[in-house]
Amino acid sequence: MKNLIFILLSLFIFAGCATSSLKLNKEKELVLKYNSSDLKLTNKVLESKLLNFKDLFVEVSKLKSDDGRVIFYEQAWTNLSFEFVYGGLYTLMYVFDNRQNYELLYEKNNLKLVQLKLKDARYLNVMIQASDTQVISYAYGFSNYEFTQIANSIKEDGQKIESLKYEALVFEETSKALSNWNDEVVFFTPLIIPIRSMGGL
Repeated sequence: MKNLIFILLSLFIFAGCATSSLKLNKEKELVLKYNSSDLKLTNKVLESKLLNFKDLFVEVSKLKSDDGRVIFYEQAWTNLSFEFVYGGLYTLMYVFDNRQNYELLYEKNNLKLVQLKLKDARYLNVMIQASDTQVISYAYGFSNYEFTQIANSIKEDGQKIESLKYEALVFEETSKALSNWNDEVVFFTPLIIPIRSMGGL
């Protein structure tokens, strides 16, 4: 009985923290659900591919909105027996060939808006949503203006939005994804490990 109460309490706590989701809906629109609001970011998939690393899968999609803006959306997930070693932000630092340089624009629970410095010294605005240890969703390619507008539209009263220090990359229809998912970063970093049991058992 005590174990059941502990599990229910844990689920309640985690459910209270998981206030956002970033994913494609059934109409293939990229939507950020935040608290009780839905923010549509794009509404057309230009192309999509699935990367398979045996115990890790990554769907990479190039998306476009009515105004011609191009955004990349990627969702990475493990099979049921594995989980990510790091949280969403630190996982993406490896995926974008960088391990330390970023500027935080906004953070709340499982959602982060950050500006990552790439290996070639350019900057990229990335929205990261990671509710658990087995799924990471993120989108990138936002202009500084749009990124700041998004942050201001979802921030809660009293929360501070940081200023973006660097001009970020934006994409066109001919642009390629900048993430660098490969065997070396997945298996030799490593980015995933066999799932750790609750309580260390």
